[in-house]
Amino acid sequence: MQGTDTRYCSGDDIRAGDRVRCAGWTGRVAFVLGTGSFAAGYIPADWAYLGRGFMVEYDQAGLVFAEEADEDLELVARAVPAGGV
Repeated sequence: MQGTDTRYCSGDDIRAGDRVRCAGWTGRVAFVLGTGSFAAGYIPADWAYLGRGFMVEYDQAGLVFAEEADEDLELVARAVPAGGV
């Protein structure tokens, strides 16, 4: 099953701050273009030229951009919403 540019294959939305795993790497979603979901420190205007997709900051490799999620991208832990709820 294929994901989309804003959803994991499970059907859950990809959100900034989510902890993820992909092919043995672990990281945190920095932003998702098109949804307005950006982690602190990432300014939407700085990344708009990429068009669509999402950026993950992997512990093993740093920033990696993808236009579309695939079956290897897994949600490990959902981002805590602002306000800690």
